[in-house]
Parts: sequence; structure tokens; C-alpha cells
Amino acid sequence: MFVDVPMIMRLHSSILVLLCTTNLVISFVVLPYIQIDYAHLIRVAHCKAKCSEKYGYPKTRENLDGSIDEYFFVDTEEYSKCENGCLQFQHRRDMKRSNLTGETLQGAKFWLESTAHSGKVGSSPVSTIELLCQMPSATPDLDDSFEGLLGLTKVRPSGPVQYVVQWKQRTYALGYYDESQWITASVESDGMIKVDGMIPGVQYKFLVTVVGPAGKLGDTIQSEWTEISNTLTVKAPGAPLIVKNGFNSEQGVVAHLHFPRTAYDSCYFRLQVKNATNSVVSDLRVDPTYSILLSHLEFDSSYAVTLSALSSDQNTATNPISVRFNSFQCKQVYGKGSLQCAPEPVSNIRVAIEANSTAQITWTASAEPENILTYAITYQAYLGPCNKDPTTVYLAAPSTSYEMPLPRNVHCEFMFRITNYDAIGREAFAETRIAVMQEKLISSSFTVPLIAIGISFSFLILAVCCFAVCRCCNKCPVKVSENKAKLTDYA
Repeated sequence: MFVDVPMIMRLHSSILVLLCTTNLVISFVVLPYIQIDYAHLIRVAHCKAKCSEKYGYPKTRENLDGSIDEYFFVDTEEYSKCENGCLQFQHRRDMKRSNLTGETLQGAKFWLESTAHSGKVGSSPVSTIELLCQMPSATPDLDDSFEGLLGLTKVRPSGPVQYVVQWKQRTYALGYYDESQWITASVESDGMIKVDGMIPGVQYKFLVTVVGPAGKLGDTIQSEWTEISNTLTVKAPGAPLIVKNGFNSEQGVVAHLHFPRTAYDSCYFRLQVKNATNSVVSDLRVDPTYSILLSHLEFDSSYAVTLSALSSDQNTATNPISVRFNSFQCKQVYGKGSLQCAPEPVSNIRVAIEANSTAQITWTASAEPENILTYAITYQAYLGPCNKDPTTVYLAAPSTSYEMPLPRNVHCEFMFRITNYDAIGREAFAETRIAVMQEKLISSSFTVPLIAIGISFSFLILAVCCFAVCRCCNKCPVKVSENKAKLTDYA
């Protein structure tokens, strides 16, 4: 180990090296005066990768956008003992006199097999590395600094690998950048890496070497330069929120939530998704994906979504941004009339009054005939002296009309209901109203909730009044005198 002290660098004098775990994310502190030997950490990573291969196992987790990240799970007692063997035997020469046993002894053997000078083996499973976020640090003794998350984007499952992390920093002054050398910092086993102690106004770049059980995998991967904010507050998420509806067989009705994300955003967010029947609140941690999957939504439902940023201790939230959207309708996914969807009522109900005291009622079916079991036609008088007992008639699936008998010389109003049953017995209905008045048969119909048809007598009454006024005007004395005067002048 050696110490490198770059010029014009702000130092954290109270902390030398810090390794901690927060929310299962391993972290390190960027300290410009601590430089660990790169070759030594490559050998440590090589030994740990062998332990991962023997005592870890593949596992998956779901990213925010719903994609699956496959990684090697090493949070086991056997792996920890093997890792201790890698670390404890570094300064011992004689294995027989080391008193190591079991997995710890196996780790010591892996250390002897490891090397810092192996050539490249295959290609790297990592395509990019990025500082995903930043926010004021919650670590004591690191006041006025920032923490963030490094995210590794993979092109394939990583397998039992370790990541050797290096970083450099630069500041801009007097028209040029003062840039440090690469500083070797840590060996990590996870693709999400917490970085602490970053200084406001300073730019940082990170470099990762992937090491597997057989040695280094492919080329090293570098991030872009990212500047740390000078404002020690949590940045609220940027608007607008954009929702894209979708559907898949595993998660049902889904939607992808997008918002403009930058490296200045918080690492934690609070998401609320609410509709008329349910409300879910979730705290999220960012990852290398760029949308948030909302899964298992209800068909044809109105949702309200709010998103706010959280502080590093996840106790303080910013003002939220929000959006409303309607999820996919069932027929948009499965097609109109599908048995996968709840049945819909008939539409376009029309009533034609016939001269033989009948009402010809037609409608448009809500599904194909093969998906309809039967129609139940029910009508019942609810106003007037007509019989109040309901009458129900069943029609075959292809039917789209019915002729309803009407009474004469009475004033009655009827409710007419069309109930359609699908092939598995579920029902939906629509209604219309028919009025009979002094041998004039009037239909004023409405559909619940689709159709409204009405005929009013007000126009007829108005027409009769206008006709009477006109007749009166033609016979008034003033008009007759004028006509006679005109005839006399002509003569």
C-alpha cells in the first residue's frame, strides 16, 4: 500500500477507509490520499471469485423496469469463511501451521492459486458504468459531502465475478482542469455500488475491472465525468411523468412510468399508485434501467400516480410530481366479446313504432354470436293503468331485434331491458323506455349507460299554436279593410 497526495484536493482528515453496508449495498469512501495497490486487489478479487464459484449460487432480481438481473448470490456463511481465508492467509507462508479449517482453509488455498498477472479471459459481461444518482451523505463525519450509487449495465449474466473499482477526480480552476491519477479503492461483489464522501463541485470518473475465477474478463469499463452538485439538498424528480400502457402474460395489465432522470437525482424515490379500489405506496432504489414498471393493474381503470424523491435516510420526501392515466381495456388486449373479458351490454338501441300497435326494437350486439349464450328480453309497465307484471322472453344468440306488443287507448310507460349472457353465464344489460299516450305511441328510450333516445310533444303543441295564430291574423278586421281598399283602388 502506498499513499498518493494530489495537489489542490480537499481531504477528509477524520476518516481513512470506510467499508459499510446500507440496504445491502456495499460502499466505499472516495479518499484522494488513500491508494491501494492495484495488483494486490486484482489478486484479492481473483481469490474471492473462486470462493463465489464454489460457495455462491445464481439468483435473480427484478429491475425497476421489470427486466431480470441475474447475479451470483454470496451472502452465505460458507462464502464468508472462504473470503476470510483469502484475507487471512495473505501474510502467512506456511499453510500447515495456520490452523485454518473447512471453508477458511479452502479460501487460503484459493489465495495461493490466485494471481494478479493473469491475461484477459473472454469478454466482460459489463457494457457500461454510470453514477446513477447523488444526494447529501447520511454518514456521520462526512457532512457537506455527497453519496451516490454506481450502476453496472450487463450484457449477459455476470456469473461468479468480482469488481475492482478505481476512481479519479478533477477540479476546474484558472482555465484548466487539475486531475488526479487513478486511485484503486475497493473490491465489490455486486453490480450496485455505493460511493460516499464525494465533494460538491468536484467531477468524478470511475473505472471497473471485472475478475472471474479464471482471471480478468475483457477490457476495463470507464464512466463519464460527473460533477457533484453544490446544493446540499435532495433534488425533486423532474417533470413530466409519461405513462406507456402494456400487457404481458406474466404480469397482466402493466404500464411503464418514465421521467427525465439525471445523475443529480436522488437515489431513492417514493411511488404511490392509486385507483378507485386500491392504493399502493412503495419506496424504490434506482438501478441502471430507465423506467418503472407498474404491474398487475386492473383493466379499464383510472389511476393516479405520484412520485417524490427521498433523502438518504429515506425519512424526508420532496414535493411530488403526478400524472393520471387509464389502463388498457380488456377488449384492446383480447378483442371485442372475448370470454377473457367481462361481458358488455348491447349498444345502439333503436325503437320504431309500427301502425299495428307494436314497437320494433333493434340493437347492436356486443360480441360475436358464438360468444353469446342467449338474450333475455324483459319489459314491464311502471306508469299508467297497464299490467305491472314483468314479461320475459328469451331469444337466440344471433337475434338483434324484438317486436313488442303495445296497448291501445291508454297512457302507459314501459321499461324495456335487454340482458345478454355470455357463453359462461355472465351477464350485462341495457335499458330503454317506451311510452304509449292516447293512441300515439311514443318511444323515449335510454340505455344504461350507453344510449339515450327521446321524442317530445312540445314541438307539436308549439306548431298547433302557431297555426291558430296565423288563422286568426288572416281573419282580423284590419287585414280585411286593407284588402278591400286595395281592390277599390284597382277598380
